[in-house]
Amino acid sequence: MGLYELLREYAVEINVQQEPSSATPELGYSLSLFHTGLLESGLPADGPDDNPLLTASPQEIDGVCLSYFVVAFLPFSSISRDNEMNTILFDVYSFFKWMDKSEIEHGLGKRNLMGMIKELCSMQARCLKLSHLLDDESGRVLESNPDVVKTVNDVFTVMKIEKNMLTLEGQNDNESFRLRLPAEIIPLVELQDYLELVLGDTTESWVLIEAGQVFPDFPMDDLTNGNSPSN
Repeated sequence: MGLYELLREYAVEINVQQEPSSATPELGYSLSLFHTGLLESGLPADGPDDNPLLTASPQEIDGVCLSYFVVAFLPFSSISRDNEMNTILFDVYSFFKWMDKSEIEHGLGKRNLMGMIKELCSMQARCLKLSHLLDDESGRVLESNPDVVKTVNDVFTVMKIEKNMLTLEGQNDNESFRLRLPAEIIPLVELQDYLELVLGDTTESWVLIEAGQVFPDFPMDDLTNGNSPSN
């Protein structure tokens, strides 16, 4: 069974209140946001372009999917109250516990999910600040009107940090790129961070044309039920 069908089954079982403004009102507010976040993280889906539904299996959810949802997606969604994010995360956590109770295998099984969520929440401020600074830097670059011969739009992984230079690896073709950034940005960057960027090739160097969301890697063996903090 695909993730959308599982989310819908769970929503029916707990009699969730529908959210008319969402693309999946039958899932309710929190689960609709989770569904959208997983779609944006790149998990397989099917259906019309304006309303795709997740077909990915629950085993396909990994630490990077959760990282994207908690760190990159939620802070940019229309959350208006301080405690709203906690409510959404608890509702998502409850969905995973329902799968555990129903003996439905998923990609975050045997992990301390609450510990993972707490650690990812602690990374939100750094990644949000880094995203804003990268966006400011792209604006400065565009104001200088660089002579760009081609652009590359990708989600890049930070492979190396050397002084003010990042070595990035794209997901589309695994090509490496070297990008120089201002000194005040570098301390916020960590190895294995994921950066949504558009890079421009000036033939002399790569420059930052556009910046999107930032989220950290989260290796699946970092927090297991056996060695993580208690829930």
